Amino acid sequence: MTAKGGIFLRKNILAICDEEQDYACHLLDYLSRSGGRESFPFEIRVFTERESWEQFPGRESVQVLLVSQSLYERYEGVWEAGMTVVLTEGREGPPGELCIDKYQSVEAVVRKVLELAARNGILPPAARMGEQGDLKLIGIYSPVRRCLQTTFSFTLGQLLARKHKVLYLNFECFSGFGKMMRQEFQADLSDLIYFLHNRDGRFPYRLEGMTQKVNGLDYIPPAFSCLDLQRVEKEEWLTLLEEIGQSGLYEYAILDLSEVVNGLFDILKRCARVYTIVRDDGFGAAKQEHYEALLSCLNHEDILENTRKCRLPLFRQLPQGLGSLTRGELAELVQKLIEEDLKG
Repeated sequence: MTAKGGIFLRKNILAICDEEQDYACHLLDYLSRSGGRESFPFEIRVFTERESWEQFPGRESVQVLLVSQSLYERYEGVWEAGMTVVLTEGREGPPGELCIDKYQSVEAVVRKVLELAARNGILPPAARMGEQGDLKLIGIYSPVRRCLQTTFSFTLGQLLARKHKVLYLNFECFSGFGKMMRQEFQADLSDLIYFLHNRDGRFPYRLEGMTQKVNGLDYIPPAFSCLDLQRVEKEEWLTLLEEIGQSGLYEYAILDLSEVVNGLFDILKRCARVYTIVRDDGFGAAKQEHYEALLSCLNHEDILENTRKCRLPLFRQLPQGLGSLTRGELAELVQKLIEEDLKG
């Protein structure tokens, strides 16, 4: 927005300085799509040469500057902003500067930028875009082990994400996500709980900065240590879910739950729907009966009333990877559940 005599800026600026025009435009396109959300904290500016950067009258409003390594090293000393991040180009970055690998995915670059900005206090407190009631919690829990609970949950999340904004959270002790996704995660659910305690109004940015994506489904990498999960109190889990709801970023949260979670039943009571995978073999049926008897003893019949039991057939073949779950027999079964229960 401009006016005679000056430039009035609605938000702080994130500037991209890179002579590689195709890269800069690709990054601009991704950031502009993010910038369409009211929660995104920056306006975007792109510069493909040093002179245009130095002549830009709004430089004092640039809170984050992404500058290519080649430009930074060629014109050292002219790159000043609230936070400068060097986009490295296959070699070691300048000593003492924040650096991000330029040639990873654009999504990973943006995620890291938001994470660094939140960590360095660059981001303003985020406006709360929603209310807790706007977020529908979908709980998946079974007392039976090795029943395809995580496969079911991740399939549900990916299919639901075709039409909705969905976040998946895994609460298992040993999720195996790193191996399944073939990557090492720099932050996980334990870190998100840590950031929750800061109470600085920047939680939505940290949430966005930590999310990974598969087939349109956002997920937070599960906690690496089961000891970290066990130390989280019930009130912290409930506060986390409230903060996610108030961020306005998601319509659904898929909660892949386990007994390690303090306040498991309190979380299940807050779910719009609970799915429990049951098995008819001796121990499977006995465990389910024990679980239901405990809920009744604790006066949690409302959880039972809100639960849909799912008896999964013996599938001929299941997809090998978590990113291939939107096709096949299980996907067809889960899609039918979505249409019946969630109107999705």
